[in-house]
Amino acid sequence: SRYNGVDVSFYQRYVMWNQVKASGIDFAMIRAGFRGYGSSGSMNLDPYFETNLKNAALNGLDIGIYFYSQAITVEEAIEEADFVLNLLKTYNIEIKYPIAIDTERTPGGTGRADALSAEQRTDICIAFCERIEQAGYKSMIYANKDWLLNNLNLNRLSDYDIWLAHYTNETDFKYAYTMWQYTSTGAINGIIGNVDMNYCYKKY
Repeated sequence: SRYNGVDVSFYQRYVMWNQVKASGIDFAMIRAGFRGYGSSGSMNLDPYFETNLKNAALNGLDIGIYFYSQAITVEEAIEEADFVLNLLKTYNIEIKYPIAIDTERTPGGTGRADALSAEQRTDICIAFCERIEQAGYKSMIYANKDWLLNNLNLNRLSDYDIWLAHYTNETDFKYAYTMWQYTSTGAINGIIGNVDMNYCYKKY
């Protein structure tokens, strides 16, 4: 079976989740926050996190979470996981879907984590996922096809669910993945402008 999902952040502004649900969307991956690209690597809450979390839950969508990582050490990866876990403690909302670390190149390619080796980046993903799993949630790694193949060591990540970003009609990605972000230019009732659309192949 296949489930339909969207992922949202500040960039979608205010979402009318009742319309999204009525359009046949089963789940939402909601950005909790992000670490800054700069040297200080400040931790930031997504301004729409609370609104999205509460309203998606009220309208009966299954919910997962993601955090945009710029960790450059295992310690920072754990800090990012703890940021999400501490945030969720303040809400009595079930998180059925995974909590994902979002690892990607920064738009300018000059971000603090862009120069990491594949091994370092893999260590960071494992540390984040382990911390999430220890807290009783399901973990996940989000990255695009090129990043998964060239900037991570997939052989070390077989214990974790992969959320593949590959904007195409049919992906040729050869490794296991449980979620596929197939477009960044989706259109759906209740969301103004473009939205990422996803398929999930696992019942969480």
